[in-house]
Amino acid sequence: MDVRGFLKTRIKPGQKYAVLGIGSTLRSDDAAGMYFTELLGNLPKREDLLLIAGSNAPENFTGVIKEFKPDKLFVVDAAHLGLQPGQIKVVPDGEIGGVSFSTHMLPLPVMMKYLASEVGCEVIFIGIQPKCTDHGFDLCNEVKDGVEKLADDFCRAFEEAE
Repeated sequence: MDVRGFLKTRIKPGQKYAVLGIGSTLRSDDAAGMYFTELLGNLPKREDLLLIAGSNAPENFTGVIKEFKPDKLFVVDAAHLGLQPGQIKVVPDGEIGGVSFSTHMLPLPVMMKYLASEVGCEVIFIGIQPKCTDHGFDLCNEVKDGVEKLADDFCRAFEEAE
């Protein structure tokens, strides 16, 4: 199932959603999750949506997420998935331990399990294949395009759920 189709099955009226973008804006394509939350910030303000730019220490925002009490938490980050740069994949829980992430203080699988148990919500990881995570400030065109498509898919899923 493509990401847009997946989102249609997960975004429903009457629920609350948190989106946690992760990454370092100093490491080229690692900033994909941060760019994603920036793009979603252009949506009209919604009471049912919490956007968090978690940078490279997303564990600092677990309290805010717990307080919001979302039904679903989407975690978006650059991840080495063996795909083409800019391609996006929803990574099932059982596969997260095998995914390579570039910059995190706390291992992402540990944080996701903690949030799922403490908040009691579904935690969904969406990975974006980076091309380069060396020091730098710019996303490559493929990753930028992939993030923009993902943001568009989220916007459409929210519109269709209303």
